[in-house]
Parts: sequence; structure tokens; C-alpha cells
Amino acid sequence: MKSELQGKMYGKGIKSVARAAVVFLAIGISAAPSMFAAPKPKKAVNPSVGVIAHVQLDGGSATRMVLVQKDGKEFLYVGFGSSAGFCIFDVTKPEAPRKLVRFAGTGEAQTADFQEVGDTLTVTSRSGEATTSASDAAPHSVTILNTTDPMNPQQIQTFSGVTSVVGDDARGQIYLSNGEGLWVVQARQPAKAEPLSSYGG
Repeated sequence: MKSELQGKMYGKGIKSVARAAVVFLAIGISAAPSMFAAPKPKKAVNPSVGVIAHVQLDGGSATRMVLVQKDGKEFLYVGFGSSAGFCIFDVTKPEAPRKLVRFAGTGEAQTADFQEVGDTLTVTSRSGEATTSASDAAPHSVTILNTTDPMNPQQIQTFSGVTSVVGDDARGQIYLSNGEGLWVVQARQPAKAEPLSSYGG
């Protein structure tokens, strides 16, 4: 009788141990994927939107600006209402604008407009009575600069008393009109024509 009771108790112990082993194995299997799974990628944090740079302008408030792109770089021409001069900034890295040079104007003229055509930049200035006139036909002074090297623009010519100017960027030309008549300026080096190959030598 005693041995039979011991046998039953032993059998129950075996079953309990077996059930515990099965439960432990099930827990281990369910936990394994989470233990060995690849870590979840972190969500990308969007860069903050707002002011990324600030530069003091020594010419006062800017009245005109134009961007000039050349050879993978970007330059910002900043014109001032207080003079005909303008500053050139290298803004290839917009978070770190770099002042390159200030191009001095002549007289007390004010920079009124920029226009990029081909390899040139027309700088329209107003002086005298033109600064107080709201008419587009008021005479202006127009200086044409060669910007083949944007960091070092070279003056081509200045036209005074200009009442109208238009640029043809497709053909690289600028048309100006003043009291002396109509002027046509080549604003881009014309493409060199490829020599015709002779047939049969």
C-alpha cells in the first residue's frame, strides 16, 4: 500500500515537472522572436525650420537681390537703396553666407534693379529726379557687368538716360533705348560653330 502511494506521488511529480517544462518551453519560443529580431529603426528627426544664418549689411537695407549660379556655386548680389553699389555673397552653403566683395557704384545713384542675361548682369540705377519719379520711363543709368567670374564682375559699359531695357536670355542679348537710340549688347559668348566636315576628303 505504501509503495503504491509513493508510486502515485512520484507519477504526479513527474507530470508537474513535465507541465512546467512545457510552459517554460512555450514562453521561450514566444519570447525568442522579440529577443533576436532586428532593432526597430529610429524615426528620423526633421531638421528645425527657421533662421539658419544672419549677416549684417554695411550698406543699409537691401532694395534688390538676385541669385547667380555658376559652376555648381551660388552667389547672391545685394543692391542697396542708399548707393549704386552692391555686395556679392557666396551662398553655396546657405547656413554660412560669405561676403566676397563690394562693387562700388558712381555718384549718388540708387540701385533700382538687377537683371541676369547670359553671362552678364545689368544693374539699373536711378539718380536725381528719377529717384522721385514713379514712371517706368524715367531715365535710368544701366551698367552691364560681365559675370563670367561671379566673384569678380567686370564692367563692360554704362548707358545713361536709359528709358527701357529688355533682355533676351535665349539668344544672350540685351536691348536698351535712350536719347541716342537703340543699343544691342551681346551678353553671352556665341557658341562656336563646328567646322563642316568635307565629304570625300
